[in-house]
Amino acid sequence: MAIAWLPPEYAYTLRVDEKSDVYSFGVVLLELLTGHRPVGDFGEGVDIVQWIKSVTKCRKEEVLSITDPRLKLVPKDEAMHLFFVAMLCIQENSIERPTMKEVVHMLSEFPRHSPDYQSSSSSFAKDPQAKKLEKDGGCRPVFKQDLLV
Repeated sequence: MAIAWLPPEYAYTLRVDEKSDVYSFGVVLLELLTGHRPVGDFGEGVDIVQWIKSVTKCRKEEVLSITDPRLKLVPKDEAMHLFFVAMLCIQENSIERPTMKEVVHMLSEFPRHSPDYQSSSSSFAKDPQAKKLEKDGGCRPVFKQDLLV
């Protein structure tokens, strides 16, 4: 059984680094958001990361389909923001993941009541350059310029 907190690159490097920790933190954020354990709830060989990508197609607007019903008092835009940060953390390619400093900044600087947030293009929305989807569940990579919150 695979350990869901280990990043994909561990399979071929057998090493962990700061970006591995970011991946693990992203898994923890997904656990908090969904109320699910990282493995065991989704079928044989499917972990929380694979399940999330499959159900949401990496669209933060689909966050309500995976949010723990016990979090019904959490505003949708805040759940979407947490989901967005978690998805940045679990990028397949470790270079695409933010640093923990960036993660902390994004989590602490939630753009409350900002009209720009609702229409932000920094989501996982489709764009002309994202025609080719990654094989790990249809999620496009997110780059450093997308980290602006």
